[in-house]
Amino acid sequence: MSTIYKTLYSEIETILESVTNVKQIVKYPISKFDAYPAVVYFPSEISNIFSTSSDNFREYKFKMYVVVGASQETLANIFENVLSNTCDAILQAFDTNWNLNSLDGHRVWLRIDSGNWGLEDSDKGLIAVAEMNLIIKMSVNN
Repeated sequence: MSTIYKTLYSEIETILESVTNVKQIVKYPISKFDAYPAVVYFPSEISNIFSTSSDNFREYKFKMYVVVGASQETLANIFENVLSNTCDAILQAFDTNWNLNSLDGHRVWLRIDSGNWGLEDSDKGLIAVAEMNLIIKMSVNN
């Protein structure tokens, strides 16, 4: 059996690297960034869904945060243009480039839900953050 998390990390990173808006990608929680917009992603939970005795699913959930330094632009520009354009580009990249239809012989689907958008304090001042929830659903039929 392959290492599922390693494969998922690699696939997510490859897709994010195709987004020209994204200047830094980090695979773990962090609050210091070298370039903006940055994307931080990491696993948040896993769940098993038992549909029928023959159709069972596992969901690997990742938190993904798009981060922009609030001191770079006006807040209106950050929320109306920088964050929204970057989030749109990320959604489009996953729609276009997701090719992980199967993993270790199991059928795989992808869904991205939006979370909260807001401002947070960091060691470098205010940062604007858009949360996204990446859900990867895998058939684990017995």
